[in-house]
Amino acid sequence: MGKGSEAADDITIIILLIGEASGVFAGFCPSWFTVSSPFFHEQSAKEGNIKRIRWGEIAATAIVTATGAAVTHRTGKKLPLLAAIGICGVFVAGYEYMIANPSSDEAEGSIKGSPWVRLKKKVE
Repeated sequence: MGKGSEAADDITIIILLIGEASGVFAGFCPSWFTVSSPFFHEQSAKEGNIKRIRWGEIAATAIVTATGAAVTHRTGKKLPLLAAIGICGVFVAGYEYMIANPSSDEAEGSIKGSPWVRLKKKVE
């Protein structure tokens, strides 16, 4: 196989890992939309739900990282494991951001929220 074929295989593996991670995180945790919604933040069970989301983050990270490690072992390349770790980082950071920044904060004009929302408010 040539270098171009190996690069195409690497890209394919990364795309499959992203899809795997999405499915695994969705299986253990609610969507980012749900976690940031007022419904989630205004309920009496919020603290228990956050604890369970964090358990889901741990379980999903373990599964996705193990998948990356298995692909790394099979291919002899470190890229799949590194990609799996990076993908888990994106998902966990997203959940933690949504928990810390409810969507109702953006509606109330708080300085919290995404950088894009804050930038838009400064421009207006």
